[in-house]
Formats: sequence, structure tokens, C-alpha cells
Amino acid sequence: MKRVIAPTLIAAGLLIGACTTSDEPVTVDNDGSPGEQGNAPGEEPGDDEPGAPLGFASASLRQFDECDAFLDYVHTEGAKRVGAFGFGGNGWFGPGFPGVMEDGMAVENNVMEPEAAAEESAGTSADQNTPTDGDDSADSGGQFSSTNVQVEGVDEPDVVKTDGERILAVTDDTLHLALVSADGSDATLASSLTLNRDGLNSQLWNAEILFDDDRAFVIGQSEQWGWFDDDIAVAESELVEPDVPTGGPIIPPNGYQGPTTVITEIDLSNSDALTVANTLEVRGRYVSARQVGSTVRVVVTSAPAELGFVYPSDNSDLAIDTATETNQRLVAESDLEHWLPRYTLTTETDTSEGLLVDCANIHAPSEFAGFDMLSIVTFDSDEALGAPVDTASIMATGDTVYASQDRMYVTSNVWLPPTVDEQERKIWEDKYKTQIHRFSIAVEGPADYDGSGSVDGHLLNQFSMHDRDGTFFVATTEGTPWGLTDTDNQIIAMEMQGDELVEVGRVDNLGLEGERIFSVRYVGELAYLVTFRQTDPFYVVDLSNPADMTVRGELKIPGFSSYLHPISESLILGVGQDADENGFAKGTKVSLFDVSDISNPMELDVWTLPGGDSDVEWDHRAFLYWSETQTAFLPVTQWSEGFTGAVALRVTGAGIEELGWVTQLDADGTAPGQTDCRVIEPGAFAEDNGDLFWVAQEGLLLGCAEGDQGGATGYLCNPIPASELEFWTDDGSVPPEVAGDVRVEACWPEGFDYGLQIRRTLVIEDSLWTLSQERLQSNDIVTLDVTDIVDL
Repeated sequence: MKRVIAPTLIAAGLLIGACTTSDEPVTVDNDGSPGEQGNAPGEEPGDDEPGAPLGFASASLRQFDECDAFLDYVHTEGAKRVGAFGFGGNGWFGPGFPGVMEDGMAVENNVMEPEAAAEESAGTSADQNTPTDGDDSADSGGQFSSTNVQVEGVDEPDVVKTDGERILAVTDDTLHLALVSADGSDATLASSLTLNRDGLNSQLWNAEILFDDDRAFVIGQSEQWGWFDDDIAVAESELVEPDVPTGGPIIPPNGYQGPTTVITEIDLSNSDALTVANTLEVRGRYVSARQVGSTVRVVVTSAPAELGFVYPSDNSDLAIDTATETNQRLVAESDLEHWLPRYTLTTETDTSEGLLVDCANIHAPSEFAGFDMLSIVTFDSDEALGAPVDTASIMATGDTVYASQDRMYVTSNVWLPPTVDEQERKIWEDKYKTQIHRFSIAVEGPADYDGSGSVDGHLLNQFSMHDRDGTFFVATTEGTPWGLTDTDNQIIAMEMQGDELVEVGRVDNLGLEGERIFSVRYVGELAYLVTFRQTDPFYVVDLSNPADMTVRGELKIPGFSSYLHPISESLILGVGQDADENGFAKGTKVSLFDVSDISNPMELDVWTLPGGDSDVEWDHRAFLYWSETQTAFLPVTQWSEGFTGAVALRVTGAGIEELGWVTQLDADGTAPGQTDCRVIEPGAFAEDNGDLFWVAQEGLLLGCAEGDQGGATGYLCNPIPASELEFWTDDGSVPPEVAGDVRVEACWPEGFDYGLQIRRTLVIEDSLWTLSQERLQSNDIVTLDVTDIVDL
């Protein structure tokens, strides 16, 4: 009988593959902790010194010319490293780094590159969000905005796309198509399509759109579950002693098969009835995607599937030995389908499946560095979605993606297992590196793997990276992504030498000790970089000579910028948070930097919103700059006031001017805070007096007399009887400011409908459109008056 192997719960991404400049091999113990640096693969580490960061092996690469060689490799390395908990330590499995999230995943922030836009992707859009490196801004001859992307000519998926005549938006697992009027001021919801279908085991989530003529591609993530034959639990194995209680010493797998990347091709030719043309499901976690012309590349990272690891039912030697020997047998009996990701292609008439990767297209470091598979899936948006061909893969995981029109870089983070002690943790902080893998994407068709390297520290997001004519720049902060002891920041320049990315220059000591990078933007031969702990050092770094990069200017101001956007050659706009002298965030801050004199950058103007935050701080696609009217639009939520909307800011060399607000919240015409009680202002108190003063300062404090109804419009109020007022003060007395009141009411904004929180803004003709989970809304771009509402 053919044995059916169940999937593993242990994410082998803990042991990440890549190449680095280190000459010393690193091994991993069976429990997932780092082995002693200098041990040969499979050799037991010494007990007298802590391990070194794992996953950074010799830079030498190997490519498997046949599947037998690959299978021999994973059998040999798997046997050395599998234990009672599979490939993890104490049942732990490491999450992928969010980048968020690009990332993110995300989350991933920063500026445009020097490449010219490809004709195929230029279309008729003004591309208002993507000023060219070194240019004043994008042309303003178009009539609709596009996604705010990092590199001109390299499109990124987003939750909303438009071609000026249609708006495509995805909310949860549903795709909506709205037809826009000729003047762009109103639209009709033509069709909506639920993307979940039979065969997907869980709801589609994190769905994003790429849009090309009458085809749309929705890329998202699902999960797979399944159940397997009980015989893998070795219930009748000689390893199980007769007096073992019912159920045995081991726990069988629970059927979880891991994440699945789902690419759905949507036929848009009939706007009244969106239809699914083809669906490609790939075993693995969706990282990100990019499109140049009609070529789409989707980055997926996959752990081994269906190995069926079991786990000890307790801490006894019998349970641990049984689980270990069972898992070793499962590794020895495994075949290609257990190690290589699979795909399933579903069309209107047929379903086919196969292995995503050809063994001859797999690269791995000569020293073991993990079992995950990082794959670049390529397809043409002008053609029907088909089976993947010549997918480029390396044995690594993927976390953050950067792409120019010629090259794609994917980073790998190594996560710290919980089994290490404080001494080992300190070594991780001191020695932590991030792996970087380069692929060539200069021509249509599959990507080609060029090589890998590593850099000290960790990256913030995709904007930490930049490619200029083959020289790669990356900004990092020392230490691990989860550490709190960041000590130094740097920009490192790298070039390919053979199949290895090697360092050719660096600039160090960006920021004070303990500060970390909050945003980076590359513009031409300059990099703008923000670090923060209590103040915001804004640096200007000259990259013109990669071997001798220098800091040309520095500015220290309160707060920090999480996203930087070039407005012109001399103006950079920063979106982030204001902060007090102790470094505590106070609310949204938009800074306009004058960089006309790079040796003396200045903060030209500032706009703030106390208590606010913006999605732009962690997702650059939420930002829109419309150069035709010199206006920046950004979603903002002010939690203390229960308000959410988007602000319009005119940005010129003269400064920042607030033009107005748009919101999707349904106004009832009643101003908030209307009450028949007395409003007690903070200044009424002779001195700060505990929680009563705090409520008056941060919320709404009411003093109510006999017969007052109480309450306030737009607020939720909590009555405080006079007999309990003493508990709301520092000294236990009733302040004279409220002594005559029958009761006092502490009131807070009642909040808002989160489904109407604006996620994106876009411009069509003379209208500003906003997207929330529940609606599309059009506003006049000048007056900001509402002109149309489309409920989703």
C-alpha cells in the first residue's frame, strides 16, 4: 500500500537557506538551536560555548542537475536534524517576518528609482504617485492616479486599481467592479464576485489586485487542511511497548497543511458579470508580487509539506524516543512531493496539478542552511493563467521584496528559537545578519537566480533597498528584528562577484546608540534616512561613490517620519508621528523638508493632528500625491475624537496648507458634544487632580444639576455619583469645581463605523475617490463636497 504522509506543523523556515561571506560553517542542533560555529555539517556542537546565528553558511552555491541528487541532499541533511518535534525546538515553529509586512507584507516605505517606465505599464495614467529619481515629479497630463509604488515602471498589487473608466476594489474575499462616468464624478457598481470557492479550505485573505486591460489577477492567501491514514502513527510499531496507555506515546499530525498562495484570473470583458477564468494555487506563503510590462512575478516561500511529523505525548524518554525514531523514518521514506511545493491549476473545464519546481532549477548553499523553498512564479498578464514553467527557486525563506525593472531582491530573516539562553541571545544580537537573494528579471519569462549575500543587522522594509545600475544599496539596523538594543545603523553597498553579493562599501554610525531606522528613501545618488529614539535625525547620504559613501547633511527635530516621499528635487515630504521631549508619540505629523542644500537640510513646514495616525505610516500605497494640484492626500484617524477620514494638504515650496477633509462617516447634522449639563474645562481645576482632570483634558467632563438629562451627542458617558467622586481624585476629596453637582459624567467619543475607515484615495478627472471596506465615495477634488456614494 502506498503510504500517505501527513503535513508537518513545524515551519522549516526556522532554518533559512542562503549564502553569506562567512567562511565558517554553522550547524543546527536537533532541537532547533544554533550549533557551535566551526562544526562540520551534522557534527555535534561543543558544550563549552554558545551557538552562533544559524543559516549563514559558505557562499559557495550548488545546483542540482537531477532529482536524485536533490533527494539525497534533503534525506542526508534531514536525518541529521530531525528530532522528536520535527525540525523545530520544543514544538516551536518560527513565523515569517511581517513586513508586515511588505511586505509585508506589512508591513514595507521609501522613493523611486532611475529606470524609465516601460511602455506597457505606462498606459494613459499620469502616474502621479511615482516621481522619477532625480526628476521634479511625474508628468501631470493624465486623468487618473495609479498605485503609489517604489520604483517607476514596476507596478505593485493593491486593494484598489483604476484605468480611469473602471475601479476594481477588493474587500475581504470579494472583488467589486464599478464603472465610472466620463467626468469621473460618479460611478455604478456593475458587478461583485466572491472569490472563495469549493476547494479552498479557508477564506481568502490579504487579497490584492493586479489589473491589465480585460484581465485582473487577485493574489491572496488561504490555508490547506486534510486528514491522513492512521497507520503513520505507528500504533503497531515495535517502538510502542505493550503497556503504553491507549493513544500511545506520540501524537499524530492534525491535518494542517500550511498556507497556500492563490492567484485568481478574473475575466473583465463582461462588466455585468465578473467571472473566474483560471485559478492557480501554490503551496506556500505569499510574500509579494511585482509587474513590469505584462510580466508578473509572484514571490512564494514554502516549507516542506506532508512529512507527517508526530510529537511526544509527554516528556517521558519513551515518548521522546518514539517520536524521534518515527520522524527519522518519515524523513527516510520521503520523496520529492514532500519537499517541493506543489501547484494546482483549475480552469473552467479541467484541474491539473504538479510540482512547482524542477530539480534542475533549485539552488542551495554548499553548507546546509534550511529546507524552505523560495520561488519566483512568473506569468504573462496578456495570456491566460497556466501551469508554472521554469520557476526559479532557492532553498531559503522570503520576507521582503524589492524590484527594479532589471533585478529582484528578496531578503530572509532567521528567527530565534526559544531554547537559547541569555548568553546565546546576546550573540544573536551582536552577530545577526539578513540574507539577500538576487534574481535577474531583465527579460520576459522566468526569473534567473544570480546569487546571494548577507548584511549585518535587519531591514525595516522594502524601501531599505535600492538598485542603481547593478550596485545594490541596503540600509540596516544592527541586531535582530525583535531586539530592543539597537546600537547602530548603516547603509551598505554590494555588488555581484560570481554568484555572491559582496560588500564594496558602507557608511556607519547613522543615529545615536539605541536609535533605529524609521524610514529610508533613495533619490538619484542620494539617500534620505530617518532614525529615532527621542528625536528625529534626518540624514542626507551621498551614494555617488559606493566605496566611499558619506553623510552630507543632518537635521534633528521632534518626532519621526515613517514614510518619505519626494515632491521635487528640493522637497521631501515625511509622514509619521510627532513626539514629546521623551520620545512619546503625540499624533500624526507631516514634515516638509527642504533639501536644496544637502549639507543643510531644513524642516520647512509642519502639519500635525494630535492623537491621530495614518495608514501611510506603515503602508506606502495609502499615500497619494496629485502633482496637477500639488496636493497630498492621506487617510487619517483621530481616535480621541472618534473621527476617521482623509486630509488634503497642498504642498509647495511655500509650505503645507490644509485644504480640507473628506470622510465617509454618515453625519446627522448634530455637532458632537451637545449637552444640557455644564462642560468642565481642564483649566477650571486649580491644579491637576487625578482622573477627573485627566477626563476633562482627554475626553469630556460634565457637571450635571438636578433635572439635567445628561449625556452628550457623539459621546458615551459614564455617570459618577457625588458619593464616588472622592475615588476619582488624588487626595480623596471632592474638588470644589464639582462640589455643587448632583453627579459628574465622564464621557468619551463613541467611536465610528470601522467599515467606513478610509484605506485608499485615488483621482479620476476632477474627482477624489476614497475606498473603505463598505463603500466607494467620490468628492469634488477642489471643494471636497460629496458627489457620489457606491455601497459595496
